[in-house]
Amino acid sequence: MGRTVIAEDGIETYVASLASKKATVVGLLFGQEISAQKSCVIHLARTPDPAIEDEEEESESSLEIQNKNVRKVNSPTEDFDDSLVLDHARQVMRSLPGGITILGVFIVSNTDPFQNPAMNNRIRKLLTSIDVIIGKSSITVRQQLTCERIALHISNTTIKYTCKTLEIDSPLASPKPADWKFVNAAGSPWIELHCTTNVEFFIGLSDSESSGTLRQQLETGIDLYGKAVKQCICLFGGKFSTDLELVDDASTVMGTGKKKSKQQNSEERMKTINVQILIPELEVKQEKQECSSELRFGGQMCIKAYIHGKATVREASQVIREDILRSLWARCDMHCDSLIGEEQRGQPDEVKAVLHEPPRRVLAPLPFSPISVSDYLFPGEGPADSLTSLADLLDLGTLLDGDVQDYWEAAAEVNDAELQIQSDSTLLETTISKQNSVAPSTNSRAILLSGLIALLAIVLSYLTLQIFRTN
Repeated sequence: MGRTVIAEDGIETYVASLASKKATVVGLLFGQEISAQKSCVIHLARTPDPAIEDEEEESESSLEIQNKNVRKVNSPTEDFDDSLVLDHARQVMRSLPGGITILGVFIVSNTDPFQNPAMNNRIRKLLTSIDVIIGKSSITVRQQLTCERIALHISNTTIKYTCKTLEIDSPLASPKPADWKFVNAAGSPWIELHCTTNVEFFIGLSDSESSGTLRQQLETGIDLYGKAVKQCICLFGGKFSTDLELVDDASTVMGTGKKKSKQQNSEERMKTINVQILIPELEVKQEKQECSSELRFGGQMCIKAYIHGKATVREASQVIREDILRSLWARCDMHCDSLIGEEQRGQPDEVKAVLHEPPRRVLAPLPFSPISVSDYLFPGEGPADSLTSLADLLDLGTLLDGDVQDYWEAAAEVNDAELQIQSDSTLLETTISKQNSVAPSTNSRAILLSGLIALLAIVLSYLTLQIFRTN
């Protein structure tokens, strides 16, 4: 039996608008695997065209553009750039909340790519490369239930949908047909898992680590923090639940003894559950080592993850952990991309505290689903900047200023006095640690000298006492 792929029915209108352009379009499928035989697609986003830097290219004649489109249509193995799709996937992973991932790719053209063996191999390689990006340990905790990835073709002449799955771990396996269905309120009821968490930890950096780039230092810190996050305990409804218990049952308020009827649950598209997370302390090395600098992480993050209505507590805990690490990684990755020149160095020439302000998280709704995606705003940016970013990255051109929810996280506020105190304390800690490394030999001599002085004092006191007794 082939795989069943359900999609939000509103996506059909979006696909029709892409097909009307009569040109080859490539993009990504977003959603969640509900079971080993069923996937849910919540959004499609075409891969943006490459930016035109040369003004002469921008003024290219319409005849040349038409000829280029004809060449694309007639050459199915050369109609898009794989590197653009992969770069699109890397950026999209920053915006996807925990539990939502890239399920595959779609192609809109007038020729069926599955009829071309070379194109089949190309699609398989593309899906494999995307899976490597998704499988990065710092951004993915809930692993896919199968090794099958989705490839969807839409004919821009007949609007015919051809959906197949490819096993990326079996290079010789042929594509399998899949059943593509448009469904009203696909995947509902979804469960939105919400919480806030304080990120407070620090790591010591050796001389070799301090000489690395800021990105390398941040990756070291996130990897260490990730080990603690993956061991955290999630409380649903304020109580501890077993892994196999359904998260919807685990979050039922204790004491009422009542649940909503099945009819009411089927009408809801989203149910929100507040989660408490208990993150253990970071494991540090027991052996003593001299640290030349210290990297501190501090702040509060908004966490939002999504899971299907029949998920277990174990699955819900996984997507919560995934959103924590994915959101932290996205902020640091975008911050490092924004740095230029000397700012990319991890350690400044002067011994002082350096404050880095990663972007804060905002949320925006998808057009055909109750699920929201993320964007990140740097200090000084507003909702208008987020609209531009989401329109380009996720093809959400219909969003308005009021759709961007920028109230979940506040901008960081650190004054100069606090920064100076941090700088002085860091310098003091570094000086003390270096002094302590040479202290043992000095302390032994001081103890010996103190003992000799005490012995001499005792002898003098005894002689003085004898003289007084004689007199």
